Amino acid sequence: MVLTVLVVLFGIWVGVPQLGLLPDTGSVHLFSGLALGAFAFGYIPESDTIETTEPVLLWRRFAAFLIDLIALFMVLHPLMSMLVPVAAVIVGVALVFSYFWLHGVFGRATLGQYVMGYTILPADGANSEPEFAHRTISSFVATCLWPVTFIAASQEDATPGTYHWDRESGTQAVRLMSLKR
Repeated sequence: MVLTVLVVLFGIWVGVPQLGLLPDTGSVHLFSGLALGAFAFGYIPESDTIETTEPVLLWRRFAAFLIDLIALFMVLHPLMSMLVPVAAVIVGVALVFSYFWLHGVFGRATLGQYVMGYTILPADGANSEPEFAHRTISSFVATCLWPVTFIAASQEDATPGTYHWDRESGTQAVRLMSLKR
């Protein structure tokens, strides 16, 4: 269902202006983006899921990140286009950080994580509280340095599904399987 909502809202966001059905494309972008934003923070998935021991590999995390970026672009683009560029960059970075950070703090999967079938939880046996802000910043840096990240993840001594931003922040990615799928 989540993927269907994402595709439909993206279709409206892109398709309606392309078809020329409305003279004002800004309102289509604004309202479809706001609908997606409300869905992203308000959707509560069914709790009929079980955790698996299968590792969450880097490709799955990267695909989830891309899905989240597309959703965030759809939500933030109409709002940020109303601001001056410097303010838009500052506010946009703060909102993107908050999106990833708050989903971790509240123990909920982002839209991309939900579609790709995993979530971020505190690590088993962690001695301290998980640092979701540190995790968010570290994973952004790892995404910016993606060639180095892929090389480090492919080393023989690397544990599949466990990456430095997980170890440093006391978190872990856990695969979820829905019982209704």
